[in-house]
Amino acid sequence: MRSVPKAVLLLAAMALPIAAVLVSFALTDGPRVPQVPATVQIGSSPGPDPTTASPAPTTEIPPPAPGDDDDDDDDDDD
Repeated sequence: MRSVPKAVLLLAAMALPIAAVLVSFALTDGPRVPQVPATVQIGSSPGPDPTTASPAPTTEIPPPAPGDDDDDDDDDDD
């Protein structure tokens, strides 16, 4: 099997991703147009009714471990 020069391998390694990006840009129609509602009412949401949705679970933070009064966090052996 014949040896391939490093420059050719480098060119192929850079050209393939660049070609993929250029092809993907060429195939897309452009950026999507944002969907803006005609009117906005304060306190309304476009999603499901918040009264019918299940309530979010509350999370408690555990208290710190007892006996951890050491304020010196340095691990230096000075």
